[in-house]
Amino acid sequence: MTESRVLTQEEFWAEARERFGLAAADWAFQCPSCGDVATGAEIAKALAEHPRKSKDFDRNVRFDEVLGQECIGRILGKGGGRGCQYAAFGFVHGPWQVALPYSTRPAYCFPLAPAPAGDQGDGQ
Repeated sequence: MTESRVLTQEEFWAEARERFGLAAADWAFQCPSCGDVATGAEIAKALAEHPRKSKDFDRNVRFDEVLGQECIGRILGKGGGRGCQYAAFGFVHGPWQVALPYSTRPAYCFPLAPAPAGDQGDGQ
């Protein structure tokens, strides 16, 4: 089972940047249900191949709106070849919680994946 954590938004961003760099497309999250690791770039590609409309805006969902909150299998659908249907905001939350400065409710998300082998994170 993945360890639960509660972080501020600033702590979360600092840890992600230290581990993967400044670009959210390079950030990777590990699904706590199936263990699949997906980067922002992989999520963006999956959404480009399987677009869906935003519930709140008249546009397609962007990768940064689901990164770390949905397993890539949820985007790829059945036959997508990887992942599962798990979502951090589902019946079983998280396991990480990020306290947002503009909300009284935390954002639930997957844990960050381990840093790439041999990479100490350069913050770039």
